[in-house]
Amino acid sequence: MDRFIKKLRSGNMVISGWSGQQDPMYLSMLAKTGFDAVTLDMQHGMQTENSVIRGIAAIEPTTKPTIIRIPVGRFDFVSRALDAGAHGIIAPMINTAEDARQLVSYGKYIPVGDRSYGPTQAAGVFNASPTDYVTTANDNMVLFAMIETKEAVSNMEAILDVDGVDGIFCGPGDLSISVRGNVVPDAYGPDTIDIVKKIAAEAHARGKLAATWCGNTDQVQLAQELGFNYAALGHDGLYVSQGVDAMLSKLSFR
Repeated sequence: MDRFIKKLRSGNMVISGWSGQQDPMYLSMLAKTGFDAVTLDMQHGMQTENSVIRGIAAIEPTTKPTIIRIPVGRFDFVSRALDAGAHGIIAPMINTAEDARQLVSYGKYIPVGDRSYGPTQAAGVFNASPTDYVTTANDNMVLFAMIETKEAVSNMEAILDVDGVDGIFCGPGDLSISVRGNVVPDAYGPDTIDIVKKIAAEAHARGKLAATWCGNTDQVQLAQELGFNYAALGHDGLYVSQGVDAMLSKLSFR
């Protein structure tokens, strides 16, 4: 149960795959690559409640942690995803401390939150007793609050100070859209790079985790240099196209 939090606290960056595809066989194959974890995206990816539950079951035999990005405001699915065996939750558009408290309410058991008791599936996934699961879940299951708007940046310290928020997840594309007032994102660009640096610094100053999304390996390298504990790299389309293109490039007649 603690494999994800141990990876995050190890001092080595956790690099996660990022998938919006529903097929469990594909997710199982993705988890068998060099990624340290797999993140299932319900916000902009095509993951549904049903596919997330099936996806967790498909990934678990590979021993890779599964993290779920829920849709905006779907705090009700936080506990359900955790009950299915997820190791962590990424909650988008957390703009205020009250948003963060709602996340914690559904994601942590008492005395930190109000997560309802129902660990039968999760306990089975982790080969643990229900008692062992519920008594350790608050420490082992990670809640990331996404910082991706000007409002969230202004409330970042208050969000981080909410008990039960384990870390913050930088949404660099939406952050640039909000700060620049331009619908075309410029992730890690000059208008927001200092904010990105502050996200990692403020999290670490409180002993909490810093995570981010990266569109390419150069951005992962930058995130590692800035001290981020976790980086999600790319998405399914890039994995397929770049893998195919790399294979075809080896043909002398192409």
